[in-house]
Amino acid sequence: MSWLIITIILFSIGGFGRFVEVNTINTKGYTVKELTEDLEQLEKCIIKENPLYFADKAELKQLFSSAYGEIKDGMTELEFYRLVNPITVAVRCGHTNLSISEALVKNRVKTAAFFPLKVTFVDDQLYMVEGDLERGINAGDRILSINGRTDDEIISMLIKNVSGDSRNNQKAKYIISKHFNNKFYDFVDNSDSFTVEIANNKGEIRKVNLNSKYRDEFNETAWSLHFTEIQDGNYYESIIRDEFAILSIRFFFEEEGTKFEEYLSEFFISLKEKNISKLIIDVRGNYGGPPITKTLLSYLVSEKIEYFEGNLPLLHNIVGYAKPVYPANIRFDGDVVVLIDGAVFSTTAHFCALVKHHNLGTLIGSETGGTYVCTDSSKDKVLNNTRLRFHYSTLTYKVAVDGMSEDEGIKPHISISPSIEDILNGRDVQMEKALQFLKLSN
Repeated sequence: MSWLIITIILFSIGGFGRFVEVNTINTKGYTVKELTEDLEQLEKCIIKENPLYFADKAELKQLFSSAYGEIKDGMTELEFYRLVNPITVAVRCGHTNLSISEALVKNRVKTAAFFPLKVTFVDDQLYMVEGDLERGINAGDRILSINGRTDDEIISMLIKNVSGDSRNNQKAKYIISKHFNNKFYDFVDNSDSFTVEIANNKGEIRKVNLNSKYRDEFNETAWSLHFTEIQDGNYYESIIRDEFAILSIRFFFEEEGTKFEEYLSEFFISLKEKNISKLIIDVRGNYGGPPITKTLLSYLVSEKIEYFEGNLPLLHNIVGYAKPVYPANIRFDGDVVVLIDGAVFSTTAHFCALVKHHNLGTLIGSETGGTYVCTDSSKDKVLNNTRLRFHYSTLTYKVAVDGMSEDEGIKPHISISPSIEDILNGRDVQMEKALQFLKLSN
């Protein structure tokens, strides 16, 4: 009974945050006092707990000051989110993300309607991935404007609202290419209808009208969208052919029932037994995970290499984070290609940085979203009133490499990215280039 009383008191004073009603959360207005409290809570987490390794502290201070001045009575959660999210992006940390409340995600199932056709972002331009024959829209048509906003305006607004490491916007571009409709709704336009100016592949320009539509795949949050591709829990898989092998790793995390170390051991034993001398490691779309990358590196190195640079907290030393990488008993000494793209950051970018630094393989694809340093050991907070969810980093991690920029991703040795035609035709030009480089047939 005493615990029940305490719980009731905590709810009444906001100890668990304010109670919100799912059915009306999309239209609920908040007072200036409530929104100011939430912004103060956000500021405390960022200024006092985040390493701010890549951030311009003077810029952050100015952004917070401006945001306090722009708070208005009656703002909805989405309006407040649009006001303060650029501050979290200005931390310049891919692990620091502000997401809408759990209640608003649930509410959107019944109330939200998104730009109805899937859109992607290629070569700094927006394209339809889906067509609408009734309205004369074809997949591959370029979007020039939506409701009067040019494609350049839209792209600029979105990039300012997607978190990434340092001044590198490759991760932001990748996320926009995969989740345009979600980001467009949150930060640009959640209208009921859209006037879209499009150009077809002949350069003919016309305007079409589209009505918004709810689609469950677009109802994601800033943090949850990182995991949409791996919800099946299938994090790694491999193919061994007569001349070569492909190891695909979608997430550096232990699969349930299939330990990463055991999986790699069996895989590399098979390569040895079958005399496979050419290996493609595909980490495209891999946002990271814990540093079990060290196990993979152990099969590629011929001598001990250092992994992390500098001192780590005691707990990290206990679990082995500070240990160097030693060669595995069965080492792969053939030709290695690593396929990369803008999703690659955090642990996966660390892996690519070490591969490049130690000449362990050839990187093919596009610049990564992360570099050799990132901030993580993240925490989660829920803002007391709006219930916006804040995921933010607390520690800095650097891998032991020299001569790489903190402001850029890991550059590929061979740069190649798919065109809109490649995407629509399902052509994997990066894999094709890897096979060509290794002098292999598909």
